[in-house]
Amino acid sequence: MPGSSLERNKFLKITFKRLLDFIATLIGAAVLFLSLAMVLLNLTLKPYVLRALSAYLASDVKTAFIYITPAGRIVCIAPSASSGSGEFLSADNAVIKCDVSEIRDKRIFFSEIVFNGPDIRIARGKKGFNIRALIKSVTAPRAPAKDRYKFSVGHIGFNYGKASFFDEDSGRMFRFSNASLVINLSGEGTAITLISGFGARPFTAHARYLNGWKIAAKNSELPAGDVLSILGVKGEAGGHLGSDIVYEGNFADRNSLRGNLFLRDAFYGGFGGTGQIYFDVNRFFAEIKGQNTRFSAAGSLDEGGLRLENIFIQHPSVAVEASGRLTLRDFRMKGQVAGFRINEKLFKGVLAGNVECDGEFSRLKSCNARVLLTEGSGEFSKLSLLYNILQTMDVFKYLTGRFPSYSGSFPVKSVRGEIVKKGAVIHANDVLIENEHSRTSVYGDVDIDKNTIDIVVGFQAQRFVNDVISKIPLVGYVLLGEKKSLLPVFVKVKGPLSSPRTSVMPAKTITGPLTGIVERIFKIPFRVFVESKKDN
Repeated sequence: MPGSSLERNKFLKITFKRLLDFIATLIGAAVLFLSLAMVLLNLTLKPYVLRALSAYLASDVKTAFIYITPAGRIVCIAPSASSGSGEFLSADNAVIKCDVSEIRDKRIFFSEIVFNGPDIRIARGKKGFNIRALIKSVTAPRAPAKDRYKFSVGHIGFNYGKASFFDEDSGRMFRFSNASLVINLSGEGTAITLISGFGARPFTAHARYLNGWKIAAKNSELPAGDVLSILGVKGEAGGHLGSDIVYEGNFADRNSLRGNLFLRDAFYGGFGGTGQIYFDVNRFFAEIKGQNTRFSAAGSLDEGGLRLENIFIQHPSVAVEASGRLTLRDFRMKGQVAGFRINEKLFKGVLAGNVECDGEFSRLKSCNARVLLTEGSGEFSKLSLLYNILQTMDVFKYLTGRFPSYSGSFPVKSVRGEIVKKGAVIHANDVLIENEHSRTSVYGDVDIDKNTIDIVVGFQAQRFVNDVISKIPLVGYVLLGEKKSLLPVFVKVKGPLSSPRTSVMPAKTITGPLTGIVERIFKIPFRVFVESKKDN
């Protein structure tokens, strides 16, 4: 019947509407309950989760807002982390996946922590981000944490940001831009993958830490200048580097390298070329050739440094053979230098001799050195200190006639002697400078830190003719034998390097080390000076 059908439809509509209202009310209540549950979850879990994360990172982690979903996903907005030495991490945002299913048993598992656009400073030590805390959590996962929580981490990722790594054992800082860093703690030890860019070339390195580092890097055509700047080396550099190398050690006293380092048109400080450096455990061999240059070396990795058994450098301006030891901090070398060409305003010429030196790269001004000059030749310009001292002595006016003019420079036919640098003080000992007509000795100290000088310069004319001798006042001097040489004139030079005071030393003041100089350098028995004193 039409009437009953109409009533049935009306009843169904009412029933369906009530059902929808009930479902909507139920859903609303469920949403309200879930919202309340999530708020309570955040209020109760946030302090514990952040405290556990802060303990794990050995730093204080702060966030503007945290939201924990029922699935255990935490979203952090604008996080930052700091330690006693200052903030070590900041990021645009971060995503942290957290398993809190065992929170009642005080167990928290961070399966993944990802920081996007970070600026991170990692330190393997007590400063900043302490990677040892991560290592300990893997090697001793059952160790109790703060508030008796036990926690673990699967992956930590830093995507497309800046990263710097400070290794406290060696004291070196490594910096990377536009880098992605992934730390994997899911297996034994700590695995680290670094992906960074050098210009248009990618750089990839894989590392694992378990009682020491094992790092593998296989890359090609990396800009040498960028690589050296990351290692903290300053100076003009260029060319390209490639690597197929594996490192094992702790950056201090236990190191091993296997593989090859390739160089193509690489240069630094005016020296470079194309070649290869081969590493075999703790041994290495290098051969690099450039235009008119050659470098070869052999040695070993020893207690955190390079022990050079033999190094040979051939350059148009110098040839060097040496041995010694280098570390990232300091050096100690000993060798021979031949044909060292100097073309400076003060001196132009060639020197040769034996050299010993040691010091720290960061304090080259204070390094120690000993130079034993065996030969040399050239000329001092009018701007040099030696020229000005001899001018003050009025020596040049005696060297007239057939002798060459010294008005433009002071010629040098031979240079011998010892120069010792200890800290900021340079000591000249028995340095003898000769030419065809004279001998000049230098003895004393120069302080490059205080810019002061305290030396004695001795001058002796070697060859005289009558017209020259007649022009020299003979008072206080004694002619010696058939050579008719004169006793040397000694001049004291003391004061600031820019304007030192000079004064002629009388014979009676020649004492101490100068007596040895008289006999060794000028080949004059000191008794002649004694007799000269008595005569005076």
